[in-house]
Parts: sequence; structure tokens; C-alpha cells
Amino acid sequence: MQISTIIADDHKLFAQGLSNILGQSDEIEIKAIVHNGKALVKELKNEATDLALIDLNMPELDGIGAIKQIQALSLKTKLIILSTYADEKLVEEAKNLKVDAYLLKDAEPEELLYTIKEVMEKRYEFNINHILKQTEPLENFSDDFLKKYKLSRREIEIIQLLKKGLTNQEIADKIFLSVLTIQTHRKNIIQKLEVNNSAGLIAFAHEHNI
Repeated sequence: MQISTIIADDHKLFAQGLSNILGQSDEIEIKAIVHNGKALVKELKNEATDLALIDLNMPELDGIGAIKQIQALSLKTKLIILSTYADEKLVEEAKNLKVDAYLLKDAEPEELLYTIKEVMEKRYEFNINHILKQTEPLENFSDDFLKKYKLSRREIEIIQLLKKGLTNQEIADKIFLSVLTIQTHRKNIIQKLEVNNSAGLIAFAHEHNI
């Protein structure tokens, strides 16, 4: 069963690009793209929708205002904020509003897909420090290295923790993800690095000083 999704963002190129990325997943159905909060609320009133991806800065009615109206309607729609701002006060406000997740717009597409799955399966943990950490630069990794292996920030973080000998459960507890998500990341990392198993992954980490 597909996750019916509405994208609310006044930057039309970003919204369409996001729609194109998510549309490649068999698990997601893009029902609509809207460009202001009023249109978002209207769409959700008219038809039941599983998920809304919401920008904070929109005309007519901003993301926070739209979220408050949606919640007042007691809809079952899951709400994920996609924002350019890693601002602690904004993230705290989002948490207090009990939105389902907060993700920065410069996150990798894989990270968004993982977040959507975690939210829909009620496994996402809203942790302010972890969200703010998304803005920290990756040090000691050249662009060529990252492009060659197509590793995301999250994947490098998991490799580093595996190298330290942490178990899947310990990693999950440390970075506020489910064990299932860590296992999925681990499989994807092994495929990207073209190694045979976890031992090969650890050897790669030592060889490349990750």
C-alpha cells in the first residue's frame, strides 16, 4: 500500500524536484503539490492523506499556522517539516507542536525516505540535538571520495560507530534511530562499498581512515 503524500512548499522548483525524487519510490504516491498553507489545509480537509511534507516559510499561511489548523481538525495525517533552518527555537517549537519529524532540506534523498518510513511505522524519535547535528560539516572527506562511494552523512556516522565496535542496538540508541533502520543502512553501506560483509566494511573504514 502506497503512502499518499502532499508536498507544501512555495519554491516550485524544489517542490517539483522533491516530487520527482519521491515519485521514484514504489511506496509513495504524490497526491498534490501546493504552494501555501491555506491550500494545504484545504487539500487535507477534502481528502484523507497519509503524509504532508511542509515548508515553514509559505505565503498566506505559513507552515506553523497550517500545522496548527491541521491539528485542530484532528486529522490522521502525519506531518513532517522540511526546512532550511537548523534553528533550535524552531525545532523546539516543532517538537512542542508534536509534528512527526523535522528534516533539513539539504538532507540526502535517502535520509528523507528513511525518515518517512520511520514516521509511518511510528519508529521516529524526535531528538533536537540530533536534528541540529545535521548541519555539522563532514570533515576529512573529499568531495571525490563522497561522490565515488555515494555515502551520506548518516552512513559515514554509522561506519564510524561500527568501527568502534558498537552493536546495531548501541548505534540505534546513540543516534536515535530504530534497530531496523540501522540494519537497513548497514546493508546499503555494504552494497555501496562493494564489500562482502561487515568485516569487509570495518576493513574499508580502517583503510580509508573513516
